[in-house]
Amino acid sequence: MVALTLHPLATLSAQTRPTAPSAEIDSLIQRGLSLVAKGDTAEALEVLEQATDRAPRNLEALYQRGRLLTRTTSLGFNNTPRQVLAWRLLNRGSDLAPREARFLLELARLRLRTPLLRADAERLLGKAVTVAVAAADTAMIAESASEFGRLFERRYRTTRKRHVYIANIFFDPYAARNRLHYVREFLEHQIRPIENAGAADRAEADRLYRLALSVDPEHVASAVGLLGLLYDEQRYPEMRAVAAPFLTRGYDVRHPNPIPGEADVASVASIAFADGLAAARLAAPADAQRAFAVGLARLSPRERRDLLDISRLLTRGDSVRVAGLTDTARDATIRSFWETADPLISTPENEAQVEYYARVAISMLRYDDAEQGVRGWRTDRGTIVIRYGEPPVEVLLPPANDISARDVTGRIVTVFSYPALELEFVFSGPPAMNSAGFAGDFRDVADQRRNDEPFRLDDVAARTRVDSMSVQVARFRGRSANEYQVLTAAAARPARFYDGVEIDRGQLSIRSFRGSPDRLRLVDSQQVTVTLPTSRPVEYLRLDTLPVGDHRVRIEVVDPGVQSAAARASVAVSLPPMRDTTLMLSDILLGTRAPDGMGRTLRSLADAGVRPLFGTRIAPRDTFSLYVEAYGLRPDARGDVQVEITLAVTLLEISRSGPTIERWLGNIADVVGLTPEGDKQLGMRFSRTERLDGRDRVPLLTSIGMGTAPSGRYRLDVLMREIGSDRRTQVSREFTIGSIGESGK
Repeated sequence: MVALTLHPLATLSAQTRPTAPSAEIDSLIQRGLSLVAKGDTAEALEVLEQATDRAPRNLEALYQRGRLLTRTTSLGFNNTPRQVLAWRLLNRGSDLAPREARFLLELARLRLRTPLLRADAERLLGKAVTVAVAAADTAMIAESASEFGRLFERRYRTTRKRHVYIANIFFDPYAARNRLHYVREFLEHQIRPIENAGAADRAEADRLYRLALSVDPEHVASAVGLLGLLYDEQRYPEMRAVAAPFLTRGYDVRHPNPIPGEADVASVASIAFADGLAAARLAAPADAQRAFAVGLARLSPRERRDLLDISRLLTRGDSVRVAGLTDTARDATIRSFWETADPLISTPENEAQVEYYARVAISMLRYDDAEQGVRGWRTDRGTIVIRYGEPPVEVLLPPANDISARDVTGRIVTVFSYPALELEFVFSGPPAMNSAGFAGDFRDVADQRRNDEPFRLDDVAARTRVDSMSVQVARFRGRSANEYQVLTAAAARPARFYDGVEIDRGQLSIRSFRGSPDRLRLVDSQQVTVTLPTSRPVEYLRLDTLPVGDHRVRIEVVDPGVQSAAARASVAVSLPPMRDTTLMLSDILLGTRAPDGMGRTLRSLADAGVRPLFGTRIAPRDTFSLYVEAYGLRPDARGDVQVEITLAVTLLEISRSGPTIERWLGNIADVVGLTPEGDKQLGMRFSRTERLDGRDRVPLLTSIGMGTAPSGRYRLDVLMREIGSDRRTQVSREFTIGSIGESGK
């Protein structure tokens, strides 16, 4: 901050001094503005002080010095001498030039930075608009009307969704955190809504923004303000119409005499994001993605990095780990994050990323603060909107006048409620300021929730309606210890995603993607015609040879002509290094044995004649086969291997009432050798001797019938003990009987 060498009164009373030549004053002013452009505001103020000292009645000197003092004054009482000096400079200019609205506008902006005097800003802004209109000064009409519109918009945003207390019981943020159902019960019983709250202020802000745009169609700040109002009323086509001229012309914010710190957050970037938001809500993701790309390109490098960074969408621990990665590894992690979140990578748009940027746009339109140079996505409310979406329930409560209300006394309370998630957040802020932070202990609540669920896309799932596919993945050793054969069997259910669609045939595209965790590539594409209606699943089977390492497999089924006809399965596949001397088992493959496979010599999966289950669901009373391979067995002197195998089935979750588990276990009679072992477990044990003959594996194939087992979720364990060495290994697979749900692994 600059130390002024002259007392304010001395500066303005030096009228008896000879006035310096105009050229000299103009030179000082230009030098001051040049210093401002370079970021040296302290030196600029000293130079402009020389100008007003030498020419106390020079309007440009008074305006530029008063304006710079105003823009470098923070909100509050900390800068009272600077505020007084700025007021005197600008007020003198207004007295000397009563028909110049620019002085009134800056006086109003100064009042907006001064507590308890913000009400006077409304009078000054109204007068500035009147003076500008009378002078036919289109630039000042636009600036004054826009600033006046922002005042009404701030008031609207702190009064919309406003409620009043029914009784003299005030909302307590600490009780909201510590008492179960406090928020829900308080909102239901202790408050009532105010009809048309904020409507008049919204209408006046709308009128003023449109006035500014009518005289200056390129006035960016007014366009941004209007776009925020239109979004609140869900007038998405009109939003796109307002944004279109700015994006077509492609210019950026004009800053005559730019002042660092002024950094107008209302920019073409904000307009592009608003256009993308409107397009997203109009179900035009391609347009939205293009608009967001334009918005990102218009941001400063720092802001662009901030939005591209996914740390805010991760747990705090994960965000620290990502921050510690190299640039290349971080970019790969970000790419993998969005690829995984994308409901359908078969479509050119990433709907999850579109929704993320749409939420960023909402935070910009509602919580950007031009006076403080704050971006909405960095605010507490913006952070919550980005993580969890717009709150289904938002309530604003008036300031409490009871000192017992603790830290919300004299402050507006805002409640975000997500009933489906059983989640609430509480904020508080000063009246008419549209700024708020977490109230009470709710910053801790937000941090705790971030560790549990840092990012949710429930609204994307509701809009895109992508069905889940049942999938079974099984890993087997390949031809060497450095590769695997990975079998993927997946099925989609057209009856579900064609429900309510009145067509006779569906044209499904089945696409298979595979790759490292950070990048998938298309490896297979098929077209299938489905005659509707149908109850039969669409099945997909693939056997891949993959190297040791981490992989992802993703399968998508999409009908491009039907928006709701889509399904997907995504599985992470880890393929650890194998050692020939280590006893281990492959995954368990569940399937049905084909009749033509009976009697074959069983040496590998190719001989088993097993048709994999497309998923891991077993129909009630069905018999299924399981196939598993053992590796690393040690033959004896005769070349034989001897193993003891135990099969165990454990009930994990039952899905319906019926016979007790004990009765069911006691009635199992159709599974040869299967006897109860424990309260909820069945098992059988047998020994096997087999000649190895130089093979690197010993396959096991058997069938199990679950009889009258109730619908539910089960775990099948295969345990192997090598007789003689007593080495042991085990592998498990979850499966379901009936329709309780399916495991995707």
